[in-house]
Amino acid sequence: MVPRTRSHLRQPRGFTLLLALGVVAVVTMAVMLSFSVVGREADSQADTRRQKQAFFAAEAGLAEGREAVRIIMDTNLGATLVLKDALGRDRVELPGMGSANYPWFELLPGDGVDGWNDYSITTDSLDAAEYAGIDDYPEQKNVRYRVFVRDDVESDDLFGTDSNRQLWVISVGEVTNANGRPTRAVVQALVTNSNTESIFTPGCISKGCGPDMNYVNVTDTGTPGTAVITLP
Repeated sequence: MVPRTRSHLRQPRGFTLLLALGVVAVVTMAVMLSFSVVGREADSQADTRRQKQAFFAAEAGLAEGREAVRIIMDTNLGATLVLKDALGRDRVELPGMGSANYPWFELLPGDGVDGWNDYSITTDSLDAAEYAGIDDYPEQKNVRYRVFVRDDVESDDLFGTDSNRQLWVISVGEVTNANGRPTRAVVQALVTNSNTESIFTPGCISKGCGPDMNYVNVTDTGTPGTAVITLP
């Protein structure tokens, strides 16, 4: 029997190759998506770290600024305190930092760029025991802060002259970023200076009696009652 040639047999059309290319494309997209998710997570963690660094730098500047204000107030004991004269410098002229009628002043001008105080931590500034000889110690070179002072709202509306011995201290912490905008944190505190002695004690003194416990004072001239109270 003579075999017949079937011309209608299906010819190979490369289906396996197309299937392989599809699998490669899906895997490539999955890998790229994973890289994107990991990159966003890394950026989020880095931004959180920079926010904490900026906040801690601002807190450090605020602590230093409060002490500077205390020294200024203790040095100038007059009825009024002219901030320009006490600090020896004019008001700052920066966007959002006060105005001509409501001035802000640089409290702690630094030696860095534009008056910033560098808040760096390097192995040169640390003792060898502090970083335990780590070769790849994570140095901090991009953190800085600025500290400003302004008068609070008083009845005289003279915001460049303090008359109630209260000043606002504003500290700005910043972490610079070579690949984007800096991260900033701002903290402020109202500093009050008082040279009078404050006494807090329980018992008779806190209720108005004198130091000899006899109620002879201008606050309360009445003597304790003599009624007998019987407790069950």
